[in-house]
Amino acid sequence: MNVRIMKKIFVLLTVFFVNVAAAQDVKVVSPWKHSGTSYLNLTQSSFSNWSSGGVNSIAVGIGINNIQLNYNKDKIAWENGLTLGYGLQYQGNKRSKTNDVIDFFSKLGYKAFGKFNYTSRITFKTQFDKGYPKYPITPESQYNSKFMSPASGVLSLGFDYKPNASFSLMLSPISGKYTVVLDDSLSKVGVYGVKPNRNAYYELGTSISSTYNKSIATNISMRVVLEIFSNLLVNPENADINMEVNLNFKVTKYISSNLNFHFKYDDDTKHIDPEKGPALQFKQVMGLALSYNF
Repeated sequence: MNVRIMKKIFVLLTVFFVNVAAAQDVKVVSPWKHSGTSYLNLTQSSFSNWSSGGVNSIAVGIGINNIQLNYNKDKIAWENGLTLGYGLQYQGNKRSKTNDVIDFFSKLGYKAFGKFNYTSRITFKTQFDKGYPKYPITPESQYNSKFMSPASGVLSLGFDYKPNASFSLMLSPISGKYTVVLDDSLSKVGVYGVKPNRNAYYELGTSISSTYNKSIATNISMRVVLEIFSNLLVNPENADINMEVNLNFKVTKYISSNLNFHFKYDDDTKHIDPEKGPALQFKQVMGLALSYNF
């Protein structure tokens, strides 16, 4: 299952690079622009009669980080972004995930006035593989997430303030959020806000989304994403918050270091400890990888 997932990501990367290479041969001014980073990291350690002790381990990760495909011409601005990532760690005979993400957004804007656009935005988030509340996995372990369980996103209509190429702030008085749980065993008990024996949950509210993307020093770039959604019909004070800070350090042309902080709060997502209620979720990843910018 895990090998097949990595093969699928590799095929996607190969197809994308072939198309990019073909496009570079044609020197035509285009309203389309693309950017992004692909990466492959590998960490391995082994021990034999080592006096200090240790456990044999290997970790591998592959993905594409923040692929951007943007269109800008006349009064129309269309931005599209995709992040895919999957990582595994084997320590002795125990396996655990180090990364698992599918994150897509599309934002279509039409010039309104000044630095403002009339804008619609849609997001989609899910994962590739099963997730477990505790690692390492045992034969008795029960998963609490998998592909399309959950899958979530927000459809927003509003104004986008974009004073420059680095910063944007979208205010949406009308937004709809959807959460899908397609796995029968999970939907049966009711998770992620979806009621038992249902497969979807819809919310109506308002949202704010902001993006800051800039080179802050030579070979150092920073990307910050903040998304806030408030359900106006049920507990509007308990807003869902998603914030991600990503720092990329370019070491050489093909080697980079990445530091990622991810914060989430969702009032419909319970703590991994069943005795506790909703709680702030936090993930931090740091790595050194082979990378390619396009």
